[in-house]
Amino acid sequence: MKNTSPDNLGKTYNLPYLLGYFLAVNAVSDACAVVDGPNCVMPKVDFIAGNHDLNSTLLSADGRHRVICTMTNPLPQDLNPEKKLSALLAGIAGGGDFGVALLTGLPFLKLAGLDYEGIAASVRARIPVAGLPPGSLDADWLDGYEQALDALARALPPGKRKLKKNSVALVGYLADRGERDHAANIAEIRSLLALCGLSLACVFPSGGDFAGLSRALEAGTVVSLPYGRKAAARLAARSGAKLVETGLPLGLAGTAAWLSSVKAAAGLGPDLPPAVLTAQRGAAAEMAPLLELLAHRNVVFAGDPYLFSAFSAYARELRLRVSAAFLDSFPRPLGTARLPRVFFFAPESEEALKALKALPKFSRPELAVGNSFAATEGYSAGLPFMEFGFPSYGYHALADEPFFGFAGARCLAGRLLNSFKAGPYQA
Repeated sequence: MKNTSPDNLGKTYNLPYLLGYFLAVNAVSDACAVVDGPNCVMPKVDFIAGNHDLNSTLLSADGRHRVICTMTNPLPQDLNPEKKLSALLAGIAGGGDFGVALLTGLPFLKLAGLDYEGIAASVRARIPVAGLPPGSLDADWLDGYEQALDALARALPPGKRKLKKNSVALVGYLADRGERDHAANIAEIRSLLALCGLSLACVFPSGGDFAGLSRALEAGTVVSLPYGRKAAARLAARSGAKLVETGLPLGLAGTAAWLSSVKAAAGLGPDLPPAVLTAQRGAAAEMAPLLELLAHRNVVFAGDPYLFSAFSAYARELRLRVSAAFLDSFPRPLGTARLPRVFFFAPESEEALKALKALPKFSRPELAVGNSFAATEGYSAGLPFMEFGFPSYGYHALADEPFFGFAGARCLAGRLLNSFKAGPYQA
């Protein structure tokens, strides 16, 4: 039997539900996140504000934070917690500081039977209030993000909007920070869609205010990215738009296939126009000198499962081999049939390193690609390291550095080469 004493518990590579909830609120400039529970929830905000996202506004120097906890403890229980929470929400929603308020709670309050969606729906105020289920016991950060986006979609004001032909809403974008990597991603996607005869009506979310999310209801086509399937389906059903589920537009072939899928769903046929093919060939030509330097080298990926699916396909374009992958979530469909020799969801660090060491010599990684925890918690195995994904504490984008689209393929290729050259990561 495995020793599970407190001194022997390993570090598990899995990020918590509330972190995804806070990420979604961080991506809507006037949203407020209310958590029913004690202030132990607040340190999770520090994973984002001022660390991963230099431009985060979740916390404020004057104390008017966009994350509020109720300070409710397991004992003693209030005689009428619903009434007390409704009054707090009414005050927050009527104060004039926010455009939308979201509500969830900690697991012990779920066990107490509190219905946060019902409590939120009962609040009558100047702004909408929406609840999402507590998920900290059985869900992860990707679930928290998806549930929060779905709550935002439910909170959009009623009313029918006229659909704009050849317009697209990108729903489920992982807007994990307000830095120039994401701004450049959106600019690249907008530009490529324009070459296909499509306009980008809305990116849901992308750092703007809550009112701006309503533009998703004007798009003739809703593009569902993996981080927000529920919200995308809800918005398309409400507006009557066409719905297409896609992966991420990463890499040369991945971006071209993504554009073809979106174009076909919009009723314009799958064939890409000459201008898009010219842009693809131009990016390929710029990347060509790197191929011999990257070919047949092994990589371990550690991070987001959806990003892994897109990155592993892109790595094959560069003739890199992803020989191991450690994913920071509970198991979920990946949309790819090609998995590396070593593959784990939420492994313990000791288990992951043991599997890496057991790889045959020709498959051992020479570079780790992953988020900050991959490096600090040992999943990068002391290899040269390229920080990629959420969270990213050591890499920030103060200039345009996309990772989506053809421009992103070029940028990532350069980062990969430089990381191979830089040597082992030093914590």
